[in-house]
Amino acid sequence: MLSIGSLQNALSAERLGAYARPEDTDEVDSVARYLWNLALCSTLQPALHTLEVTVRNHLFTVSKKIVDESTLGFHRVPCWLDARPSLLADHERQRVEEAKETIRTRGSPMTEGRLISILGFGFWVSLCKRPYEQGRSGGPRLWPALATKGFPHLPRGKRTRSQVFHALDPLRDLRNRVSHHEPVWDRRLNRSHQDILETISWINRDLAATLKAHSPLPAVLAKGVAGFREQAEAIIK
Repeated sequence: MLSIGSLQNALSAERLGAYARPEDTDEVDSVARYLWNLALCSTLQPALHTLEVTVRNHLFTVSKKIVDESTLGFHRVPCWLDARPSLLADHERQRVEEAKETIRTRGSPMTEGRLISILGFGFWVSLCKRPYEQGRSGGPRLWPALATKGFPHLPRGKRTRSQVFHALDPLRDLRNRVSHHEPVWDRRLNRSHQDILETISWINRDLAATLKAHSPLPAVLAKGVAGFREQAEAIIK
């Protein structure tokens, strides 16, 4: 068993303190809330991972059909993301350079597939920003084509770049918080989970339905802090 002091030393008092609330009966409640948060993060990860991979792969596949690569030169990777001169805005170009450096340090071949898999979810969400709709100088105009081709089941009233970006960006933030096990217990996770599934359904309805049918999130949410107090008491002396 651990003392609260030992746990604070391991996690940091500031991190554990984020789980304390004025209504807590004792310090065990904050530990129970921390454990509940870990469980919530764990239950959200499959849907968030599926969202990231589905959006990433589909956006890239469709973007290759929009951008005419036959007229392009390339730096290291033969795809439009590494075109010479770059077709990307500065921020996205930097992410590509960082991904290529990761591939290089691993000693792996510089392939399209490796580049795509290393680029983070934030990169793909960035392709939904305004510069890729306006057709910045030298860059591709991905939108509005991506709205219909990239998200074939997107409701007619949402078929705009802005709607897609504002759907994806909060989920990008949630994905980052979950990946770092930051507090998410105080968010509207039922709503966020529905948003994840809805966004996946814009690309693949069957996949979204399967995730919904097998999600443990409602049960873990229903447990609340009280459902993890016994486990916390077993840890804290």
